[in-house]
Amino acid sequence: MKYIIFNWKSYLNLKESENLSNIISKIKKSKNYKIISAPNNFFHLSLSKKFKANTFAAQNFDLDGRGASTGSLDISHLIENNIKYTLIGHSEMRSNHGENDKIIHKKLELSIENKLIPIVCIGESLKVYKSKKTKNFLNNQIKTIFKKSHMYEDIILAYEPLWSIGTGLTPDLSEINEICKFLSNILKKYSFKKINILYGGSVNLSNVSDILNLQFVDGVLVGSASTNSSFINYFK
Repeated sequence: MKYIIFNWKSYLNLKESENLSNIISKIKKSKNYKIISAPNNFFHLSLSKKFKANTFAAQNFDLDGRGASTGSLDISHLIENNIKYTLIGHSEMRSNHGENDKIIHKKLELSIENKLIPIVCIGESLKVYKSKKTKNFLNNQIKTIFKKSHMYEDIILAYEPLWSIGTGLTPDLSEINEICKFLSNILKKYSFKKINILYGGSVNLSNVSDILNLQFVDGVLVGSASTNSSFINYFK
């Protein structure tokens, strides 16, 4: 079964999110795909009441905790709305809000403590890619985020090259497969009950089928393309 995760970012208002969620709810359960949507964080309450909550992921949560933290989203709000998944370390949180791998590690630990399934995002810059240091960069990210002494339950890892997100550029299919194979091999040094490796970065209707057919890719994390009903209907 392949994971299909829709990251709607801040493209949609509540009504538009409900419309797409309604389309998704009518797609028959498939042995081939597991569809999860990540709407605007503040829409979870409304959407989880109307649709199956365990089909939603949070786009992020804060480490501040409950209390005097204006604008923060505490992890308890996800739990009380039965949200099952959460994105952690998306490149836009890293670039726009200063998150680094040490923060991602703390969020990973907190999500595990609260029985949320984390979708951990990693990926290299164009400079790293052009210097052919992608594998070394990703390995260092994993070393900081994960601990070899820890036994992890259910983890989803999303490889998202930063230079590919929202640009229309993607690595060659052979490169995607090679990197996901590399990640699979280095993750054998860690203890996971279940680990799935996804690809994200300018996934669209013209390339999603080829990417999903790659041997070492367990699914896709899709941004703007997933706000289009024609992309969603592809998985009927």
